[in-house]
Amino acid sequence: FASFLRRPLAAGMPRLAAALAALCSLGSLPGRGVQACTTLVAARGATADGSVMAAHSNDGSGDVAANLERVPAASWTLPQQRAVSGGSIPQVKHTLAYFKKVGGYASMNEHQVGLAESTCAGVFTGNRSAAKLNVVDLSALGLERARTAREAVLTMGALAESFGYYDDAESLLVIDPTEAFIFHVLPDDTGASAIWIAQRVPEDHVGVVANSFTVRVVDFGKAGLFLFSENMRLVAQRNGRWHPGEPFDFTRIFAGPEPGRKYYSGRRMWAAFGRLAPAAAKDLSPDYVNYVTSVPYPATLPSKHVNLTDMMETMRNYYQDTKFDMRDGMAAGPFGTPDRVFAGKGNKEVAGSWERTIATQKSILSYVLVARPLLPSPVGGVEWLGMHAAHTTLYVPFPLGMLSPQGLQVPLPEGYTTNDLNRVGRGVGAVNAARFVFNTAQLRFDAAIEDVKEGQRLWEQDKGMQLLKRTEEDYLNGKVNLTGLTSRFRDHAVEAVAAWWEMSDQILLKRERRTKIVIVPADRNCPSAQSVRALRGPAALTPCAAAPHRGC
Repeated sequence: FASFLRRPLAAGMPRLAAALAALCSLGSLPGRGVQACTTLVAARGATADGSVMAAHSNDGSGDVAANLERVPAASWTLPQQRAVSGGSIPQVKHTLAYFKKVGGYASMNEHQVGLAESTCAGVFTGNRSAAKLNVVDLSALGLERARTAREAVLTMGALAESFGYYDDAESLLVIDPTEAFIFHVLPDDTGASAIWIAQRVPEDHVGVVANSFTVRVVDFGKAGLFLFSENMRLVAQRNGRWHPGEPFDFTRIFAGPEPGRKYYSGRRMWAAFGRLAPAAAKDLSPDYVNYVTSVPYPATLPSKHVNLTDMMETMRNYYQDTKFDMRDGMAAGPFGTPDRVFAGKGNKEVAGSWERTIATQKSILSYVLVARPLLPSPVGGVEWLGMHAAHTTLYVPFPLGMLSPQGLQVPLPEGYTTNDLNRVGRGVGAVNAARFVFNTAQLRFDAAIEDVKEGQRLWEQDKGMQLLKRTEEDYLNGKVNLTGLTSRFRDHAVEAVAAWWEMSDQILLKRERRTKIVIVPADRNCPSAQSVRALRGPAALTPCAAAPHRGC
C-alpha cells in the first residue's frame, strides 16, 4: 500500500476511490511473507467448565485451500513398515482414528488427544539425508499411537530421537481431557537425531506460542513438570551453549533469533496473555530489547474462567483497543481495516513493517480444540474449525463421534473436503465462503465487521454450541447414535457454510447503499480514533493525514 501511495493516479480517479480499489484488489490476492502460526492453550483449572483447550492458526502463504480428512483406526499385521516423509519406520499393531488437514497436520484423535503447531527458530539445521521425520510426521504418529497427551509427547520425542528429525524447530501444544504440555523439538547438532522438551502447563494456567520457543528454565528435579530428551544437556554443553551449574534456559540455549523482525512473536504473546489472563498480564510490557535474551514473557500465566468464545476471540485479535490497534492510522484506510497485504517491492523499499497480528488474511485455517473429562470422547472432544482469516470466518464444530466406524458411514460435508481455489464453489465451499466475506468486508470494514460479529455469535454460540449441548444430552440418554450424531453436525456445517455465503452478499448490498464520506476542511481537526469507533454508523469517520482537504 505504501508503494501504491507513491504511484501516480489514473486520470480522473479520485485518490480515495483509488485507495479503496487498491485495498480491495490486494485483499483478494494470496498473502505472502513469513509462514507462521499462533497457538494457545488453557489447562482445565483455567477454564470455565473444566475442559482443556488448545487453538492453532495455520498462517501460510494464503494460497492453499484447506480440506478436512478423517483417518480411520486400523489394525496391522506385523512386521510392517509405516511410510514417513523421509522413508519408513516400523508400524505398530493398532493405530487410532484422528482428524487431519489434507497434506497437513493431524489435529485430534478419538481419545481427545489434540495438537496445535507453531513453527519456531532453532540453532541447529536438519539433515534430510540422515533423518526421516518432519513435524507433519510427528503430529500424525503422535495421534495414531497415543491415548493421552503425556503418551503423545513421549512417543513423538522418542521417534524424533531414534529416527532423526530434519524439519525446522517446532512447537506443538499437546492436550487431553486432564493435561496439557508445551512440546518443543529441533534437530540435534549431528542432524541424525533430535532435541526435545515438554513443559506441563500448570492446572490453572494458559500459554501462548507464536513462532518462538517459550520454555525457559528447566527444573530437573520436577520430573512430572518437564519431560525431555536424554541428549539435551550433552548437546548444549559440547556446543558451548551451557555449562553445568548454570540455569538451563531452554529458549536461550536452543532458540534462534525471533523470526521475521522484532516483536513478530512477542507482540502476539503479549496480546494473547492480555486477553486470556488479564489480571496476571497487566504488568507485562509490549516492548523489550531482545525476545530470546530479555525473557519478556513466561511460558504460561495463571488465569480462570476462560471459555470457548474467549479462545475464538483471541484468535481474532488484531490488537483492538491498544496503542497497536490496526484499525487506526492512515494505512487502515477510510474505514479502519486491520488487514495489511504484501506490497511487492515496496515491502523492501520502505523502512519499517506492519505489526504481525494474531488474526491475519494469510491464514489457511484455524481451529479450537476442546477436550472434556466428564464426557465420553464422541461428544467430549470437539474440533471447532474455521477456514481462512479468523476474524471473518465461522468456527464450525466437528465432534469426535464423527471418527467412529458408524460416523465414517456418513460423508463429511462437501464444503470441508472439496475446496479448490481454482473453483468458486459458490454456496458450497467453506474456504471461499470465508474468503468472500473477508473481501467484501474490506469495502466498509468498520460497519461490515459488526455484521460479521453478529453472524459469528448466531452460528457459533446460538446454533453451534446449543446443538452440541443438545447432542450431548441425547447421546448420554441413548436418543442419538454415532451415525445420527455425525448426520446432525454434517447438516449443521452445510447450513453454516450456506449462511456465510449469504453473509458476503448482505455485506455487499448493505455497504453499497450506506457508505458516506465526510470531508473535513484543512483548518479543522479529524476526530480521534475512539470517537470514530463510537459512531459506528453510516457516516462513521476515520482519522487522516494532513492535506489541503482531508477525507476522514
